[in-house]
Amino acid sequence: MKNNTNNYVCAVCGRREIKLWRPYMGTVPLICATCAEKRQSLRVYRETVSLNDVEGNTIGKTNINFPLPKWKVNEDGAIPSPVRPHYEESRPMTKRLLVNLSDVAREYSSGAMDMIPAIPDENGFFWGITSAPKDSVEWWKNLPTR
Repeated sequence: MKNNTNNYVCAVCGRREIKLWRPYMGTVPLICATCAEKRQSLRVYRETVSLNDVEGNTIGKTNINFPLPKWKVNEDGAIPSPVRPHYEESRPMTKRLLVNLSDVAREYSSGAMDMIPAIPDENGFFWGITSAPKDSVEWWKNLPTR
């Protein structure tokens, strides 16, 4: 199967022949790792903390939001997942990027946009995140990240 890459270009910097991501529920704009990192929406994780009295008895619980560190896309096109942030060595990786596209496209002015790998099909559209054929996924994986 031949992937149609005629319009496979970063909407921000114009680079081609590198990994690109697209909005989860859309097809444009496409964005590269470098441009996504510059526009990343910082994530927070919520932790439930017990409130204890002076004797150590739990008297309640509260939720505290903690910021996650800025991410950098690795050569596989992945970033650390916001799941289990305290366990650095066992944190799963994800290829879903959360970026702010408000300076790129008017329709994404609300801020954070969930971006997934842009894996083109033979017609110039994009495969769904779980429906892409193996050879198309391998094509995307083999592209350089930068």
